[in-house]
Amino acid sequence: MNIFSDELLKNIGLISVITIAALVSVLLIALLLTYLMFRNTKIIKFINNKVSSVVLKVLLDILDLMYMPAKKITITLGGNDMMTDVVGTEIRNILFKNTFSRVPYNERIIVIPQCLRSLECPAKFNSVEGAKCIECGKCKIKEISRKAKELGYIGTYIAPGGGFVKRIIKKTKPHAMIGIGCPYEVNLGLLEVSSKGIPCQGVTLLNSGCVTTDVDLNAVFETMELCKQKEK
Repeated sequence: MNIFSDELLKNIGLISVITIAALVSVLLIALLLTYLMFRNTKIIKFINNKVSSVVLKVLLDILDLMYMPAKKITITLGGNDMMTDVVGTEIRNILFKNTFSRVPYNERIIVIPQCLRSLECPAKFNSVEGAKCIECGKCKIKEISRKAKELGYIGTYIAPGGGFVKRIIKKTKPHAMIGIGCPYEVNLGLLEVSSKGIPCQGVTLLNSGCVTTDVDLNAVFETMELCKQKEK
C-alpha cells in the first residue's frame, strides 16, 4: 500500500526538479557576474556606487553558500580556480571598508602568513603569538611591522597555522583586522573574522606558495592607513 498517491509523488518530483534548476540557474548567473568582476574588479566598485551594495551582498551570500559547487564548475569550465576567492575578497573589502576605516589604528591588528618570511628568517615562533619580527630586513615583513608600529597598531602577527587567528583574536580582542595571504586563505579568513562582528580587510599575495611568497607593500600600506577622518 502506497502512503503517497502517484499524483503527490509526481508533484514532489516536479517541485524538486524546478528547485534544482532554479538553484543551478542562480549559481550560473552568479558565476557569470563573478567572472566579469574577476576580469575587471572596477565593476565591483561601480555596482557598489551606482547600483546598490545589496547586489554585492546577495552575490557574496550565493558564493558563500555554494562555495564548493562554484569552484568545481569554474574548474570544469577551464576557469581560474581562485576566481571565486579573489572576487569574494574584493567584495568583502568594499563592503567592510567604511566600518573598518572608523576603527582607530590602536584597536587593529595585522596578520601575516609565515610563507612571506625569508628562508633565513631568525625569528622564533611562539605558540600563542606566532613569530615576532625582529626586523632583520631579509623580507618585507620588516617594513610592514615598522609601519604598524608607526601607526600604533596593537601588533603585527606572523601566523604559523590556521588556528592561530582564533587564538590571537581571543588574546588581543581587536576591533578590526587586516589579513594577508593567498586568495583562498584571505577570502575564508575574512568570512570567519567578519562573522564574529570584526570589520576586516584583506590583501592577497602576489604569488601563492608555501615559501618565499611576495606582497605589494603599497597595497598593504594603503590598507593599513585607511582612516575615516582622512577621507573627509
